Amino acid sequence: MIVLLPVSRFRVPYDLARGKPYSRLEHMVLNAIADGGATLRSLAEAFRVHDRLLVQAVVTLVNAGWVAVQGGPQASFVLTGAGHEAVSGDREPVSVIVETARPGIVVMERHSGQIARQSEARSYRRDDLTEVWDTAPRIGTRIVRDSVDEAQVQKLLHRETGEWVRRIGRIEEISRDAHWLPLDVDIDAKQVLGLPPPWRHALTAPALATAAAAVGGSPRTLVTPRGAARPTRRRFLAVTDEDRVHRRGTTVLLAADDVLRGEQAHASALAQALQSARTSVALAIPRLDGPDVFEALAAGCADAVTRGVRVDLLVGSTDGDPAALTAVANRIGYGADARRGRELLRTRVTGSGASLLLWDKGPGQLVGVVTGHGWVGATAGSPHAAGVRVLSPALCADLARAVASLWTGRSGDDFAGEPIRWRRHADDVEEEAARSLDAAVDGTATTAELLIDEECLAVDDVPAADATVGLFVSDQAGGDAGRRGVQLIVRGPGAKLVRAAPDTPG
Repeated sequence: MIVLLPVSRFRVPYDLARGKPYSRLEHMVLNAIADGGATLRSLAEAFRVHDRLLVQAVVTLVNAGWVAVQGGPQASFVLTGAGHEAVSGDREPVSVIVETARPGIVVMERHSGQIARQSEARSYRRDDLTEVWDTAPRIGTRIVRDSVDEAQVQKLLHRETGEWVRRIGRIEEISRDAHWLPLDVDIDAKQVLGLPPPWRHALTAPALATAAAAVGGSPRTLVTPRGAARPTRRRFLAVTDEDRVHRRGTTVLLAADDVLRGEQAHASALAQALQSARTSVALAIPRLDGPDVFEALAAGCADAVTRGVRVDLLVGSTDGDPAALTAVANRIGYGADARRGRELLRTRVTGSGASLLLWDKGPGQLVGVVTGHGWVGATAGSPHAAGVRVLSPALCADLARAVASLWTGRSGDDFAGEPIRWRRHADDVEEEAARSLDAAVDGTATTAELLIDEECLAVDDVPAADATVGLFVSDQAGGDAGRRGVQLIVRGPGAKLVRAAPDTPG
């Protein structure tokens, strides 16, 4: 029996960056500048090439952040900290080329909110389904929201080895109530063909139930004869079932001390973030009991603000007035830095159940924690609440875009500075991930994947061999199955480490 699953489609514009090895001249110029006292004249005398070539080489090095211009009677060139690392390190310096990629098309099914590449879920318009439209039952729509955000789609965007996502543009819904994914359902065999592998766990049961209800009810009358179907270029002929799918998980090395258990371990992680962050810390709290709790939390961030670190306190929900939280943050921020306190200590009520921590420990280096611990007050959770420390550059980039999305919200609120800052962190760490060598993926590897909003899994939906950490809340504005939150699902041997501290993810 053919069963139809309603889907929406989204166009995702994005830019890709890739590294290009420096030319031999650029490499020699970099080494000459490292020797000290280099000017355009001294470089011209040393290399005896046209000034235009030297200027291009120097501009490339400056744009890459390896070289800076030093003022004086005659401008000279010096290496930056990154330039010294490039000269003394083993890795060859590269210049970065940024190009606009072909927009990605992402499909979101509207029963549970799962997303996939268009190539993984081939949907059809009603005109293309003429031969089955009047007889095929439909799975009910439970997701009504009309948006996906960059944190959800980043892992689905096509890129080649050595490329990374530099920018994700405004995502546009291009189809709603117009496309359907046909599924071939065999009730007796309890088999559903046509679902992308990542969707099967969430949608097999609803598809079987829809088919069973149709069999038990009155059969529909076929209104349009098969021969009367209007020929179209993509007319539906049969369900395609494809086991191959774009790999979403990231290979990780997970050790026992990467799993945080209880209040003390989480407090230590937060203290480490505030003490060691280079420029930015984001803390997402699912719920705040009251302004006194927030004041104590913000006061604990004062030393980091004094060092010039930007601290974002993202509160899921609170019974109090959000403006009161902003007033507290401003007061404590100005107490720590009289000039920039308001811009360094920022807060927002997000409506999300996400519980996470993210900070930068160096250029292109982020450290994150995704957890079922609530961080503060009575909502901090059980003493056994588990979290996972995230070190993988690719996953940290996903987390940085998730933080940017917490700032903008589903309504696209105008918090320009904070989302841009976290997107830049994502860009930098994506570049680092693209240049690093991934571990080989095999059946014994531990992988992890970030789940955003409706992708989050309830306890009963988590496969027995996997483990999840993180929190979410119901979101009626998104539909009966709407969810807001962030989870990390761990697959492979590392899942046992997480399951050693059982926790409820929602």
